[in-house]
Amino acid sequence: MQITLNKTELAGALVALGKLVCRSSPIQVYRAVQIESANNMLFFRTHNSDEEIEFRMAAEGLEAFKVAMDFDLFRSLVRNCRNKSIKFEFADGALRIEDVRVVPIEGEWPVAEVPQGENVTTSPLPENFVEILSAAAPLVDLNEPRKVLRGMNLSKDGITATNGKELFNSPYPFNLDDLTIPFPLALMATKTNGEGEIRMWSNDFFTFFSAKIGIWTWTAKAILGPYPNWKRVMPDSKYLKHTVSFTMEHADRLKFFLKSVGDKRPSNEIKLYRNEAGFFSMRDGDGHEFGIPATFDSNWDAFSITISKVILLHLLNEGHTKLEFGDGLSPFVASGGTGQYVAMPIYTRKPQTETEQKTEQVVVQPVPESTEQETPSNTNIPTSTKENTTMNDNTITHTVSAPVQTSAPNTESVNSLDELTANIEAMKAKLKAMFDDSAALSRKVREVALAQRQKEREYVQTKRTIERIRTASGF
Repeated sequence: MQITLNKTELAGALVALGKLVCRSSPIQVYRAVQIESANNMLFFRTHNSDEEIEFRMAAEGLEAFKVAMDFDLFRSLVRNCRNKSIKFEFADGALRIEDVRVVPIEGEWPVAEVPQGENVTTSPLPENFVEILSAAAPLVDLNEPRKVLRGMNLSKDGITATNGKELFNSPYPFNLDDLTIPFPLALMATKTNGEGEIRMWSNDFFTFFSAKIGIWTWTAKAILGPYPNWKRVMPDSKYLKHTVSFTMEHADRLKFFLKSVGDKRPSNEIKLYRNEAGFFSMRDGDGHEFGIPATFDSNWDAFSITISKVILLHLLNEGHTKLEFGDGLSPFVASGGTGQYVAMPIYTRKPQTETEQKTEQVVVQPVPESTEQETPSNTNIPTSTKENTTMNDNTITHTVSAPVQTSAPNTESVNSLDELTANIEAMKAKLKAMFDDSAALSRKVREVALAQRQKEREYVQTKRTIERIRTASGF
């Protein structure tokens, strides 16, 4: 029996199917695509060690079969087809695609069957589930040593993703206690939308789930381990006293400005404030400034905050147009787009006032203790230490000599670490000089050796010349 399939639809599905193909794997089935015909449907599956993605198309009248073939070969057959439709034919136990007989790949294909029963937890998915995952994807760090942070969490509080510095949350009432899914690269590549459902079940060792959306089914092994309690870092709304909002058009202008800012610090540190004209302004570390009209819901006259360029781009790319700040030392919240975005600002030390600078410049000098003993009252005081009193024009002037210091003045102690550092530097200089002298001496030795060998060669050549002359002259 022969059927024809839409080439454009099948070629578009290969993008997502190819995300799970491991071309360097020694296991052949991980480099293959499985094609199965059952119940007037044609299924295409790819698989790796922890995930499976399935795409299905209507195929009425095709005999039931199941075969696995090399994915790269299958993709080349689809792409090289010159027609708008691709012919599939199964006869005599062999599959032909565009009159090319498929050579099956040997090996047992991993089975990912969803069990039935009370042990399976089912929950509906939002219609824009894939879009939400795509919005949370930039916050996932795939190089994070903690495996649980390399995935996304589904719970009764919604979809959550974090890299330890930024947090994304989109509220949705999942009927799941806690499920951490791996990074959904294959599912995001489908770009599918619509109603769907997710099923979760567990065995003695692992937890599995299967998300079915339209003509796609993604089955994978969940990541073990508790997800961080991200609700503890969510700031209370009563502490968010500074709010600013703007339109999407102005947000696009801000993104254009941020893309022109350098990626290295301090250039990527963006200062946010309200300028004298009442515009919401951004200024990078190089002094470049850009402002847009905005609505301020609080007093921004003396308020400013510094945020990383990367964080600002993330929240603007997710469509957020409302920013709520606290005191500049606590997390801020961005909303208005997909879910809500939470991140930390950059701490900047406030400039010191003149009073604080003068306070730091004041140095209290210790007063040396006097070793001079008190003189008894009946003891004769020397003339140099007596108090002289003169009266001129009813003015009394007292002249008192300075006390005699019997101990040596305190001298500043030499820092032993500085002295040791100086000695080490001096020794390094001596070693360098000795090394230079040794190198010069080695060069002189080599020069003398070369000169000696040159003289030896000249002596041998002269001796041979004399022998030839003697032989020629007959002496």
